[in-house]
Amino acid sequence: MERPGVWKRIRAGLRGEQDAETLYAYKRAGASVHDLLDAAERRRFEFAATGVSPFAMTAQVGTELACIWNAFALQTLGDKMLHADEVADPDTAGFVPPVTFGQVDAYYREVQTWMAHATRAAHDPDFTLPTGALPAKLPEWSPVEPCPRPHLDAMIAALQAMQLHLEAAMQALEAHTPETDAKNLARLRGLFAQAISGATYARDMYTPGASAALHEQIEERAKKAVEDIYRVGQLVSYPALLREPPARSVGRPPAARPQVALPGEPGFDPWVMTDPNSVAGIRRDPKTHAVIDDMWSLDPDPRASVRLWQDIQEAVARQDVTYARHPGGALVGYYFCTPWAAVYEAVRPVVIGDTPVPRGQRFTIECAAEGVRLGYPFKREVVLGTFRPSTIDYCDPDAPPPHEE
Repeated sequence: MERPGVWKRIRAGLRGEQDAETLYAYKRAGASVHDLLDAAERRRFEFAATGVSPFAMTAQVGTELACIWNAFALQTLGDKMLHADEVADPDTAGFVPPVTFGQVDAYYREVQTWMAHATRAAHDPDFTLPTGALPAKLPEWSPVEPCPRPHLDAMIAALQAMQLHLEAAMQALEAHTPETDAKNLARLRGLFAQAISGATYARDMYTPGASAALHEQIEERAKKAVEDIYRVGQLVSYPALLREPPARSVGRPPAARPQVALPGEPGFDPWVMTDPNSVAGIRRDPKTHAVIDDMWSLDPDPRASVRLWQDIQEAVARQDVTYARHPGGALVGYYFCTPWAAVYEAVRPVVIGDTPVPRGQRFTIECAAEGVRLGYPFKREVVLGTFRPSTIDYCDPDAPPPHEE
């Protein structure tokens, strides 16, 4: 897309919309997922030609196909949402409301991750994802209720594209499943039929310009349909996932996470995610107080940021994760950018948010508002690395991020 002109920028600024240049860059980069999708179909047919049941698919092939499906589905959702916004508001094409920016950014950021996993699986027979990484969940829905009309338009369009591909994949699986796996196939057929039924129902209910009351009903069904299609697509791609034990036993509700106060709520602590071993020293720097306040005030979804931190705290409590240390035993310390979280190391493979972290890998989280007031996206991610000493970064919302001037 061409860069928006002056008047379009003025109109977008008056409406509080964000420059979507980064999103369109993600869109271009992720377009190669369709080549991977073609490759997945070839892999599927090659595997079928061996005469082995799809339910006996190797982990290498299954992981590759499931990761490609995830990348395709997320790319489709992001693409359809950008297109829907362009159609709904052509006067500010190239800019999107903050809620749209956050949702599309969440989709596109995961596309690259799943494409990388698929490529790795295709070339490394020993590559595996941590237990529980598949089947994966969609990124969280935008916290705005009801969702904007263009979002609903996009969900319906994405549902149709995802459903067509899923139906073709299911047809191929059925054609090559032997009688010995009839029971497994019946189970998968049931899940598939339920997902397709939900998607069809949501699309049949949909009508452009629906009343507010009908909009909310369609939205609820469409979200559930997208989630179901996304999950079943992974099962059809890698049927052995059906044998994975459920994450929690039926009848035992998951333990509730302790509530963490968010900005504006009683008991809110802006330093809650900061490395507890370093927070006292960081707070003595007077500049950090304004920076941490900016981080929270400019975060479009503080709860999502806190969830990443809570994932880590729960992993520490399970002893799956520990504070990273140098060979001599000294703590590595904290990451140089907000929220100046501790650097951790995975004792066992874990998943933080939707990011798989292999055993022995050091990692942390970054939630940074750098350049946000200039239109750059808020950065919320799990950071993997070796982590060398560095000076503290004040993450200026009024300055471009490094390497992006």
